[in-house]
Amino acid sequence: FRHRFGGGRYQVSGALVGSRVAGTPEAIAATQRSSVHGYQRPDGPKRYDPTRTSLTGVSQELIFGKYGGGVTRFETALERQSAGFEPNDLGYLQRADVQSWNTWAALSFRKPRWIYKWLQWNVNQWNTWTTDGLRLETAANTNVHIGLRNNWSVHAGGTLGQLGGTACDRCSRGGPALRRSPSLSSWFGVNGDDRRTVVPYLWLNLWRGDEGRSASVNISPSADFRLSTRLQASLGASITHNVDDAQWYGNFTDAVGATHYTFAHLDQRTVSFSTRLSYAASPTLTFDIYAEPFTSTGRYSRIRELSDDPRAPAYGDRFRPYTPPDGNATGFDFRQLRSNAVLRWEYSPGSTLYVVWTHARDGADGVASDRSWRQEYSDLFSLHPANTFLVKVAYWFSR
Repeated sequence: FRHRFGGGRYQVSGALVGSRVAGTPEAIAATQRSSVHGYQRPDGPKRYDPTRTSLTGVSQELIFGKYGGGVTRFETALERQSAGFEPNDLGYLQRADVQSWNTWAALSFRKPRWIYKWLQWNVNQWNTWTTDGLRLETAANTNVHIGLRNNWSVHAGGTLGQLGGTACDRCSRGGPALRRSPSLSSWFGVNGDDRRTVVPYLWLNLWRGDEGRSASVNISPSADFRLSTRLQASLGASITHNVDDAQWYGNFTDAVGATHYTFAHLDQRTVSFSTRLSYAASPTLTFDIYAEPFTSTGRYSRIRELSDDPRAPAYGDRFRPYTPPDGNATGFDFRQLRSNAVLRWEYSPGSTLYVVWTHARDGADGVASDRSWRQEYSDLFSLHPANTFLVKVAYWFSR
C-alpha cells in the first residue's frame, strides 16, 4: 500500500510478502545451507533439518517519509525478512533472517547562490539485526553534494560502521558469528560539466577497520567524450589496494570430524579498465561496444582459525593459530576480459533486431603474481577466448 498526504509532501507505504518453496530433501537442505539463510550456523537459534521438503517465510516493510516542500527531506523504514523467506525464483535476495531500521534526513537547497546552483546535505543512520536479535550493523553516515556555478559537481562523505559490538554471522561460511571491530570509511568525487565535449570524473574511496589491521584505497578516474552528435565514448579505470586481516580462507574438517573455520591476512591489488563506444548511424540503427579487462592478485598470510570465543571484545582473542593442510592456495592471480558488441536495428516502428557478440577470456592461478599490471594485461590477451553470438528479433503486432 501507499498513501500520500499533506499536499503530496508526505508518504507512508508498506508491503507484506509471503513465500513457500518445496522440493526434495536434498534441494531444501541446500536452500537452508545457502548464504541467504544460514540455518546451519552452530551458534544460532535456527534448526537445520536435512529432512525438510518445504520452506516458508515472510517479508514485511513499513516506510514513512517527507519528499517535498521546503528544504527538509527525511525517510525512516522498518524492514524484516524471516529466516525462511525465499523469493529467489522471482527476483534476488541477498540474505534472509534480517531486520533493520534505517533513517535518512536531508537539507536540500535548490535556489542558486553565489557559489552553487544546488546543494544537498544528507545524514543517515542504520541498524541491522538477525530476527533473533544478533546485532549485525550499527552505522552513521553523512555526505554532501554540491552543484557549482560552472556546472561541475563535488561530492564527499564519511561513514562510521560496526559500532556497539556488532557481529558477522556469514563471514565464516556456515560457522559461528564473528565480532566486528569499528570501521571508518570516506569518499570524495568530482564530476565535470556534462555539457562539454570532454567530461572528466574522479572518485576516491578510503576504508580502515579491524583496529587498523585492515585498510583499502580505491581511485577511479574516467572521462566521457562527445565526439559528435552520433558518436560518444567513455574511458575509465579503477585501481584498488585492499588489505583485509579477517578474510575468510576456508573451512577444514580434521580426522575426528571437527570443523576449523579459518581466516587469513589478504593483501590484494586489483586493476581494471573500461571502454565504451556508442555510434548512432541513424535514429533506427545504432552500434554499441563495451570492453573491460580486469586483473586481481592477492597473497594470503597469517592463517588462523576462530577461537572458542569468536565474539571476544579484544580482536586478538577471536582467533588462534592454525596450520592448514598441505597444498592449499597461498594466494591467487585472476585475469578476465569481458566485452560486448551490440547492433540494434529498428526495421519497423516498434519492431527491433538485435545482433550481439560477447567475447570473454578468463585465467586463474592459485599463487599470487609479482608481475606488474602491464605484464598481467599482456598475458590476459594470450588466453583462449570464448565467443557467444546472439540474435534477437522482436515484432510489434499493431491494429
